[in-house]
Formats: sequence, structure tokens, C-alpha cells
Amino acid sequence: MCTRYSLKNLEALKAFFEQLADLSGDEYQPRYNVALTTPMPVFTQRDVPTLERMPFGLTMPSRAPGEKGTLLANARAETAQEKPTFRGAVGHRRCLIPADGFYEWEKIGARRLPHYFSMKDGRPFFFAGLWNPARDETPAGFCIMTTTPNELLQPIHDRMPVILGPNSGHAWLGSEPLEPEAFNHLCRPLPAEMMTGHRVDPKVNRLQYEAPDCIDPLPSGPAAGELF
Repeated sequence: MCTRYSLKNLEALKAFFEQLADLSGDEYQPRYNVALTTPMPVFTQRDVPTLERMPFGLTMPSRAPGEKGTLLANARAETAQEKPTFRGAVGHRRCLIPADGFYEWEKIGARRLPHYFSMKDGRPFFFAGLWNPARDETPAGFCIMTTTPNELLQPIHDRMPVILGPNSGHAWLGSEPLEPEAFNHLCRPLPAEMMTGHRVDPKVNRLQYEAPDCIDPLPSGPAAGELF
């Protein structure tokens, strides 16, 4: 699953994605530990590609009066085209989610050890995403597509986000259905040789912790062992 990510280097983002050149103001401050319900910038396709801000997570309608709706962070690429929960968004509401890194947790016994992954060249990228508009019972929101892990992620987790670059992002963004072959091609795992990853401090496990050192490599040696 991919439930946390970063969007920290806005200057690099502006340079890499020309459409984001006008990002400014408090609403687009660098983020180091984006979690569910956080409002974040997302590209949607309405009449034209549009940059808008919406919460991370698709809220499903509640099953009974008074109950909260389920909040979904991810959609599996292998089943999203058939599942009623995601089928409409797969066909008509595919979005691009700017990011420059993400977290996955390695399970060792009862411990969950966070790792941070990014591009080797440090450039930002897009997650392939789905979005829903605000409705009577639910707010607008987006989720991240996931796929099978590449060789870098496989020892850590059995899923990874679908990552798109500038050349494939335009092919994903849209409001018309994709051919199954094109959908499956875009949802392949990114080659491991394009990525890098490292352990980070478990303090990132706390949803409220938001600081630049979230992404710092965990020191090696006895000092690291003292954290557990």
C-alpha cells in the first residue's frame, strides 16, 4: 500500500512541470509526510487539464445512517477496472498526483520499519491516481493506483504505487476510457534501476510528524539499534 508520500521540493517541481509554474502561497508549502485527508495538488481532466487541491483519500458512502464512510488510499491496478468502487473513476476520472518520494513499511515481527523511496536523479514524478468529485454524502478526494513491486520494493512490500514520468503522464490523465492494453502498460511497475530507497526514522510513523528529517537516511551502527 502507499499511504504516505512527500512533495517537498516545489522549485524542482515548478521547473519539471511547466504547468505548475504558478504554484505559490501557503496552500502549497513543502510536505514531508503526506497522510490521508491532507489536501494536496492534483491534476484532473475536466474540459482541460486542471490543477486543483483535494484531500488524499476516496471516501465511500456509509452503509448505514450515522456511520462514517470508508476512506480508501489505494486502488489495485489488477482489479480496478472491474470493481464497482473504482470502475467509473478508471473510465472517466484519472488524475496525476505530483510527488517526489513515498514511504513503505517493512514488517519484521511486530515491528513496522519505514523506508523512503524516490527517483535516483531526485526529480519529482506523478503517481497515477483516480479521483471523485464532491457528492451529497462524500467530499472530493483522490487515491493512488498500486501495482506489483519491482526488485527494489519487493523485499520491503508486496505493492508499490504506479509511477509515471512526464512522457507517460499525459497518456494516463483523462476523462475517456483507456483501452485495456494501454491501461495495463501504464500500470506496470517502474524499473528498479530508476529508483533508490533507504530506511528512515520510525518517528515518521506518527501522522502528526512533519519535518525535513522525515526523509533522512537512518544512521547505521549501534545508534540505529537503540531506536527499537
